[in-house]
Amino acid sequence: MNILIVEDETGLREALIKSLTDEGYSAEGAPDGEWGLDLIHTGIYDLVILDIMLPKINGLEILSSLRKENNRIPIILLTARDTLHDKIHGMDSGADDYLTKPFEMEELFARIRMLSRRFHQVTIDHILQSGDLELNLKTYEISSNNTGKKIKLGTKEFQILEYMMHNTEIVLSRNQITEKVWGFDSDAEYNNVDVYISFLRKKIKFTGAQVKIQSVRGVGYLLQKINYTKNSK
Repeated sequence: MNILIVEDETGLREALIKSLTDEGYSAEGAPDGEWGLDLIHTGIYDLVILDIMLPKINGLEILSSLRKENNRIPIILLTARDTLHDKIHGMDSGADDYLTKPFEMEELFARIRMLSRRFHQVTIDHILQSGDLELNLKTYEISSNNTGKKIKLGTKEFQILEYMMHNTEIVLSRNQITEKVWGFDSDAEYNNVDVYISFLRKKIKFTGAQVKIQSVRGVGYLLQKINYTKNSK
């Protein structure tokens, strides 16, 4: 999971990044609201920890702007404010959770896990599905629930396909995929995405699943369902 922390207090921001990284998450930070909003718009984050009192654009303005755009990225508001009015205002503005400073890291981790379960379309069997294509998040296998054929993915193939399945029918640019899978500071070659997409296409074809990765000229790729009907064989 890729998490963005928008927090102007340097010590807290860096402590959160370290703690989340140690917990196994990918975490990055932004020191003000303007920078944070730009990063959110890249589409590479799964969850945002958002302070209310920020320079340039405050957290509630960011939240309101995102929800007006119909951007439903999970957001945990982080603030020193602890009155009932502030909490209600934050939740009414579209926040998914609210954490008051100071707080214990274990509580933050628990809230992140809760939001991850709520927003990620994963069954109790750890399966992500798009059309008849299924991705097992534990074994890294993809299969078609029509043909029964399955094949295992490599780590980067898995990360790319998981990202695309969470964004089925949405065009993802090469930059978005690169930053999501390799990170902002990666020295990955620009054509790495194309290479792994080629591998994925072959493996999806092997399963016989009725989905495809469509190229969008000059932009990137999207995962599409192909005339899928649940009872088709």
